[in-house]
Amino acid sequence: MMKLSFLILFLTYNIWAQDDLATTHFQDLVNRYQLGLMKDQSFCYLENNKLIGYRQNKLQRIASLTKLFTTFLASENLDLNKSFRTTFYISKDWLHIEGNEDPYFEEEKLLLLFKALNELGHHHFKKISFSEKFHFYDLAMGSYLKITSTESLKRLKYYLNRKNQFDINEKWKKVIKFAQEEEVHLLPEAPSLSADEVIVENNFKESEEFMTYNHDSKKLFSLLKTMNVQSKNFVSENVFEMASKVKTIDELLLEKEISKDSFLIKNGSGLPILSGVKRIDNLSTCETVLQVLILLVESIRKHNLSLSEVLAVNGGVDFGSFRDRFKDFPETFQSVLAKTGTLKNTSTLAGILLTNVQMPFAILNHTSETQAARRFQDHFVTKLFDLVGPPNPLVYQKISIFPWNETPFLNLEN
Repeated sequence: MMKLSFLILFLTYNIWAQDDLATTHFQDLVNRYQLGLMKDQSFCYLENNKLIGYRQNKLQRIASLTKLFTTFLASENLDLNKSFRTTFYISKDWLHIEGNEDPYFEEEKLLLLFKALNELGHHHFKKISFSEKFHFYDLAMGSYLKITSTESLKRLKYYLNRKNQFDINEKWKKVIKFAQEEEVHLLPEAPSLSADEVIVENNFKESEEFMTYNHDSKKLFSLLKTMNVQSKNFVSENVFEMASKVKTIDELLLEKEISKDSFLIKNGSGLPILSGVKRIDNLSTCETVLQVLILLVESIRKHNLSLSEVLAVNGGVDFGSFRDRFKDFPETFQSVLAKTGTLKNTSTLAGILLTNVQMPFAILNHTSETQAARRFQDHFVTKLFDLVGPPNPLVYQKISIFPWNETPFLNLEN
């Protein structure tokens, strides 16, 4: 009995000691990287069902870590193996686009569409129309913006104006670079398409003058991978809105017994909502981020998927915001599956550390020194590996995040 009591006391002491050591490392590195006030920083991780951390129940801005919540919401409410079919009705003078809520129609896919239309012999239409379920946007967002048909119309008109062809040529070069990274071959000649009139049309009537073509998106889980790797805000807002029609994030998290006081999620991307001088940010405690990560791992298994199929893997393979991280710590390569987040005065990192087990972690920094915060986070993660066990790299085959896989972009409907 005495030996058993001593063993329990020894193990308890070791957990306390590890908690203290992790916090000591955290505080030392916060000071070294000059991130600001200690009370504005938090971290947490879970080992052997024991929550270890510092200020793990403080509500913090989470920025693009929101996309972890969006991914979980999609996994619970939608079929991640679903594709989205957009239908194109083409006559000599008129192109009509009948959308089906494809969440990823940004400049890459629009220019691929133009290229496919050029190959079919189309360079100009008198009229191009599209339904309200066709969502297109291409500009970087500094704050939350609901993309309506009106916003899509403005951006489509820009691409369909020959006066903007030089800019479109430059955009095509970026698309080619992205494609090359993903081992997709594109011809260098930029596409060109124009129209006399561009309108929203929700009551389109098909007739014999039209040829019908379909475009099927990559599967939703692949779109989520792109969303997370490249932190695509437009895609995340589309997915969030689509999944929320089934069940809202508040309803889902409360159903999972996560306290409403531990999160505030107002949109799917993590961008601030600005109204005059008022600003609303998505917030969460560190502990709730961990809970969502754990739930996400369980949820995607129902779709016969693994976490690396929807999140970025460190080590310079995935072409996105996580690519240049951990360069000073190559021993960790392909041992961290994570999402980053950056806004003014906010830098965050959360995901899974691969040791002999999968260990969820989160780091939430409120600081104006966001570049220093990213270096700090990489350094602190290596300290966590020292505490919980050495990295156990994933055998990772690169998953393409380009929105097209070299099959015909438009398929003639039989």
